[in-house]
Amino acid sequence: MRLKQLSLNLIAALGLFSCACGGTVSGPKTVEKEEGQPSVPAEPADPAAKTAALLENLSALRTKGILFGAQIPTEYGLSGGEKWWDDGSVSTSDTKILTGSHPAVCGWDISEIELNHSKNIDGEPFETIRKHIRAAYGRGAVNTISWHCANPVTGGNSWDNTPAVHEMLPGGSRHELFKDYLDRVAAFFYGLTTEEGDLIPLIFRPWHEHTGNGFWWGKGSAEAADFAAMWRFTVDYLRKEKGLYNLLFAYSPDAIHFIWNPESDWKNIYLEFWPGDEYVDILGLDAYDAAGRRFSQVVPVLCKMVSGIAEQKGKIAALTEAGIENNNPAHSSYTNARWWTEVLYPAIHGAGLSFAMVWRNGGLPPDSHYFNAYKGCYSEADFKQFASREDILLERDLPKMYEKNEL
Repeated sequence: MRLKQLSLNLIAALGLFSCACGGTVSGPKTVEKEEGQPSVPAEPADPAAKTAALLENLSALRTKGILFGAQIPTEYGLSGGEKWWDDGSVSTSDTKILTGSHPAVCGWDISEIELNHSKNIDGEPFETIRKHIRAAYGRGAVNTISWHCANPVTGGNSWDNTPAVHEMLPGGSRHELFKDYLDRVAAFFYGLTTEEGDLIPLIFRPWHEHTGNGFWWGKGSAEAADFAAMWRFTVDYLRKEKGLYNLLFAYSPDAIHFIWNPESDWKNIYLEFWPGDEYVDILGLDAYDAAGRRFSQVVPVLCKMVSGIAEQKGKIAALTEAGIENNNPAHSSYTNARWWTEVLYPAIHGAGLSFAMVWRNGGLPPDSHYFNAYKGCYSEADFKQFASREDILLERDLPKMYEKNEL
């Protein structure tokens, strides 16, 4: 795709001039500061330019390889099979221990920020998450954020699939509460600034895995039209009302909901809840390998399909979540010591994706679970071989992602 056009499309989407979804957008509006959060700059230092550069570089790097990412890589991990916690240095990750470099993409989650809690659903303090996001940006890595939002109808967590989406739309009984939720999300994002007060570009991935009924916003709990309207409202509110021009929005269905359907239906399944081209920057896919789910047969085809749809729409694609849970015979009945080179790599190699991110190393069973490789793990040697491939890009392999480059 033409990178110049890609950049211009992003700037248009960020509201710096008129577009199909609305008129010219004014500068950032006032956002209340959370306690302990840096002051919000009155006018961010051209965040759209840095964000457009990020998107352009993510696209251009596909000719060199695919960025490897990990969820919550520097806050804790499992080196040596024992859980470690960051000592304040933000300089450790399981990937760095194994390879000498952090992941190129760092994932985080802001569940329960909408409830004004100080920690997310996994007990990670939001101020600590901010610290690690700033550090990753400072090193030149890419940050992506998911949001396991609480159910606004029942007050339950995101896995409470009581229907709620329709009530969140304008005129619905929970619309004002939904705006309160988004205000708190915006306040968190406004706290993610550099020392100079510039907003940090971010990939935001709300309302993920909507192709199934695992979450209250998913199929079975929400109609496609209502989901699309909620997505559009989310984007418009954060960009236009809150002036957050530093966000790229990623749309990420779950691969499991394609597996038992004919391949001829996959594109329709992927796009059934599509909110409109101007409301999505990155086309994602969440795909976990579990016994009986035919990952090796289906996911490579899906990755190429998503990449093809993205190319047609002038966008980029990514494997936004992946992994094999508790990959050790002592912890699981389904394992593969060569999962990285024989399963994941064939799925993403040559698929045209920008990045692939595996989920977190939360801890050992039965208290928690893990998905990434760590020192002493069952697949350590295979991961090192995977990470040494020329087309697997780690943080050390990145150019200046927030500046224009000739790649």
